[in-house]
Amino acid sequence: MTTREAQKAATRARILEAACDLLVERGYSTLTTVAVQEAAGLSRGALLHHFPTSGDLTRALVADLVARNEQAARAAAARLGPDTDPIARALSALHDAMTRPPAQAESELWAAARTDPTLATALIDAERSAGRDLFRVVDYLFGPTITAHPRYPTIRDLTITILRGTAAARVLRTSDKAVRATLADWATVITLLLTD
Repeated sequence: MTTREAQKAATRARILEAACDLLVERGYSTLTTVAVQEAAGLSRGALLHHFPTSGDLTRALVADLVARNEQAARAAAARLGPDTDPIARALSALHDAMTRPPAQAESELWAAARTDPTLATALIDAERSAGRDLFRVVDYLFGPTITAHPRYPTIRDLTITILRGTAAARVLRTSDKAVRATLADWATVITLLLTD
């Protein structure tokens, strides 16, 4: 990679990081191209060079958030180690990733899309590939033994739904005690589904 390419990549990453931070700290209503430009400390031309429209920024942001969520999940699984029960490792790593800023930013976009048709359109397009990436990550975390089971697609889909629900409810909780109990119960159900 040339110095110029490295600088372009660094500027692009800076813009996406600033957009993620704005979503987490101040919400979607503050996510304007001007606010992102100011938060990234860049000129208007620099932002528009990378993202000519807000739709371009949104699509790139979703792809970036998905990649960062995957990195967080894989890092959490690595910290737990290969000797951890695969179900517990997968649920813990996914929960850990869903409580980090990139996942919070993605949730903020989804919530805002309910009342913003332009955002909803941009997200529908971006989430098609994001959904495939999420399935790939979840499959990786559960591992080949579990993913080979005929009931695994149901387990995967319900795991994602449960984790998204617990992440959304997190803003109303003062501790993770209820979430840990929910995940422990779901781990028990998964075990039953795999052995029944």
